[in-house]
Amino acid sequence: MNIILNILNQFLKKGRSIVILKKIVRRFSKNNFDKNQYKNWLDSNKSSLGKFLKKINHRLFIETKKESLKINDYANNRLKNIKVKLGGGANDMLLYFFVRYFKPKVVLETGVAAGFSSLSILKALKKNKYGKLYSSDFPYFRIKNPENYIGILVDKKKFPNWELKIEGDEVNIPKLISNINHIDIFHYDSDKTYKGKMNVYNLIKKKISNKSILIFDDVQDDKFFYEICQSSNLQYKIFKFKSKYIGVLGKIKSNEI
Repeated sequence: MNIILNILNQFLKKGRSIVILKKIVRRFSKNNFDKNQYKNWLDSNKSSLGKFLKKINHRLFIETKKESLKINDYANNRLKNIKVKLGGGANDMLLYFFVRYFKPKVVLETGVAAGFSSLSILKALKKNKYGKLYSSDFPYFRIKNPENYIGILVDKKKFPNWELKIEGDEVNIPKLISNINHIDIFHYDSDKTYKGKMNVYNLIKKKISNKSILIFDDVQDDKFFYEICQSSNLQYKIFKFKSKYIGVLGKIKSNEI
C-alpha cells in the first residue's frame, strides 16, 4: 500500500506523470534478441579493467585504487542507516580514472541515485582543478520523498561545479546541454531499456564528436551498445563489473585501447 501511495504522490506532481508512464511502458516492452549469443559477444570482447588502466598510467591507477577505497568506505558508512534501496553504484574506478586522465571540461551523466558515480567524477574534477559535471536523474517513485535521496553522497557545498536536474532525461538533458558546446565524457546509467538509451543518445549526438568518451552501464540488457559499435568508426572496450557489463566507446590512443 505504501508503494502505491508513493507512486500516486509522484504521479500527481507536475510533469512527472508522463515520465512515469513512459518508464512503465518501456519496462514491459518486448526486447527481442538472442541473449546467449549477445553474451558470447560480450565475453569474447571483454577486457580486464585493472590491466587496461594500469597499461595507460600505472601511477594514476594506484591513485585511483586509493580514492576508490575512500569513496566506498565513506559511502557505506553514509548509507548504512538509510532504510531504502537506492540501487547499486557505478564503477567508480573507471569513472575516476577517466576523468583524471582525460581532464574533461564537461562531463554529463544520467542516473545519479545515491551519487556513487557523481562523487567519483566530482572528486576527480576537483583533483584536476578543472571541469564541471552535469547530472540527470528522476526520483525513485516507489519510495517516500525520493528527492531527498538523490545524490545523498555528495556534499553540494564542496562541489559548486555540479549541476543536477531531476525531472527525467528527456526533460533534463535539453536544459543541461543548452549552453554546452561539447561533451567530453558521457556516462549513461539511467533508463535500462533500449528505447530509453536510444532517446538519450539522440539527444546528445550533436554535442559529441570522435574526441568524446562514451560510457554505458548495463550493456548486457539489450543490443544498443552493439549497434552503436557497429555503426560508428570509434574503438570500443567492454569490461565486466560484478555480474554486469560496461561498454566504453571513444577514440582512445591505440596503445591504450
